[in-house]
Amino acid sequence: MSSTITPIDSGGIMLSYKCNCTCKHCLYAGSPAWKEWIGVQDVSRIFEGLNETSSRLQGFHIAGGEPFLDFDRLLRVQRLATEFGIPIEYVETNAGWCSSEEITAKRFDLLRNAGLKCILISCSPFHAERITLSHVIRAVKVGADIFGPSGVILWVPEFYQQIANIATNRSISLNEYIDSVGESIARYTIRSKYSLITGGRMGYQIADMYERRPPECCKDNFCRPELLESGHAHFDPYGNLIPCFCSGISLGDARDLQSLMYYLDLSALPIVSMLVESGPYGLYKFAVKEYGYVPIKAGYIGKCHLCVDVRRWIQSRTGKYKELAPAQFYKELVGNGL
Repeated sequence: MSSTITPIDSGGIMLSYKCNCTCKHCLYAGSPAWKEWIGVQDVSRIFEGLNETSSRLQGFHIAGGEPFLDFDRLLRVQRLATEFGIPIEYVETNAGWCSSEEITAKRFDLLRNAGLKCILISCSPFHAERITLSHVIRAVKVGADIFGPSGVILWVPEFYQQIANIATNRSISLNEYIDSVGESIARYTIRSKYSLITGGRMGYQIADMYERRPPECCKDNFCRPELLESGHAHFDPYGNLIPCFCSGISLGDARDLQSLMYYLDLSALPIVSMLVESGPYGLYKFAVKEYGYVPIKAGYIGKCHLCVDVRRWIQSRTGKYKELAPAQFYKELVGNGL
């Protein structure tokens, strides 16, 4: 059984999964434990493939992990994007590296000269467990000086003010944040302002902020739009083409986009095929039958939570499904430090 993928017109270049934080909400299970970084030549091949397979590239970003942990690589990738005409909307950062205005200004200025027009600075109670708000304040100020006020995206501004009212010069725990703003306000802000996706760590770490439901609630949720039709993708340091925001799933080698776009052999990707045809609930039933999957008693906070937990169970019991990649992603979901 073969299929095609909608041409990719937007997405993210993940330089690494390595991060100075191990955030409870992280969709990509970033942490300091990751080692590998994307090869610059691999990025060239991905950019070449994007130009060959899409007629309208409209918005990409460079991310991690934390991309500033290898600034030289980040700068080279931004220069490559400019060279290939790949429209980079922004580079993401948690600002943990912004220890002084001098360092921050120097790096932002180099990126601007390389063609970058905007910086996205993450600010949330999850990041605040490791990153003091003073670093974020510095990044916002210097970013506005270098890129202009419209060249700084603060994500999320509501969190910025809430955290500022608690502390600016020290980290704060998630529990301290909740105690300070109140549980109802914390729930509301996290659920309505952050646009979180229920895959990744959040189903394991902050699920109590959401309503849980049994697997049967996902019966009619199929994944063809996300896996094959979204036109949005992420490219990870191992060369995986991650469809949409489906972390831990690889459609194949992103360094050969032409082959993938025009002929995707779904028979070689049985987990992807099941998700396309019957969604996470179909995968759940398969995992119960074939691998003795035990559902989470409390329930799931969304179809992506059900999907990632079933995939984690399968991946821990067999390595035969190449689309469950990278393998370390599944270990980092509930690994050390959480």
